[in-house]
Amino acid sequence: MKPVVPLRFADGTPSGFNLTADILQPQPAGGVWCPAPGLARLDARELVPARNGERMLFHRGGWGFVGQDSGSAVHYGHILASDIDTSGLKFQRIDSVSGLPSVPRGKWIEARTLPWAGKGQAAGNGSACDGLSVSAMTVRVRSIPADMNYLSSRQTSSIPYAIYGDPSEDLGAREDRTRHIKYTLLEWSWINVRGGGVARALVKEGEKFFPCTDVPSIVLASVSDAQSKHHTGWVSAIYGAIPTADNGRLYGWMVSAHRHGGDPVIFHLTN
Repeated sequence: MKPVVPLRFADGTPSGFNLTADILQPQPAGGVWCPAPGLARLDARELVPARNGERMLFHRGGWGFVGQDSGSAVHYGHILASDIDTSGLKFQRIDSVSGLPSVPRGKWIEARTLPWAGKGQAAGNGSACDGLSVSAMTVRVRSIPADMNYLSSRQTSSIPYAIYGDPSEDLGAREDRTRHIKYTLLEWSWINVRGGGVARALVKEGEKFFPCTDVPSIVLASVSDAQSKHHTGWVSAIYGAIPTADNGRLYGWMVSAHRHGGDPVIFHLTN
């Protein structure tokens, strides 16, 4: 990887944040973490065209790095394939391995930096819909309050909805939050399914979003924490598409609105 790698929106324009080796310090925890410092964690399911005809892969930020908290979350974004090595490491799951809870069930193997279709894609995650609206909505990046969370698949821990609101201003290092760079996320699938909520692309303030009229919206309650499960409001998500540099489309789920307690509804997508 180059010393400084710009993180980009789906159309290839820089988000304003960069990847550098010093922030890519893996933190062993639940799930799968990078095996060594300085490695970018890539979602290698697809190559997306940039404005200059180059191709991009999506860097999966968030937790999993030193600190393992909202103050150390690394930013998401697409990166140019030319900014990274042509080969890397791929995690190969081995179901027969029964290690300790903190040990990933699998191993890292050398692999080319090429798209590897995942099970989710085979199941339809991120697929085009039949009823894509010709009228675009406008993305409004809005914060989601800190006490609005959803429960993990095992219902034993809570995850902040803030990830899908305005994560660049509400999560991450303080010096990053004060730069007031706004983005939200487009997801492969929504959090109502096991393993859902995985980001597919960054979405900028004012971006066009084309909703799918043939896919029902999903409204889920939020809770304060996993112990009390006290309801604090609700969050609505809809399926649709954002434009890419080649006049194509990336499909996925986005938060469309939320309501915190008895406060007015906050819209993340407007007509």
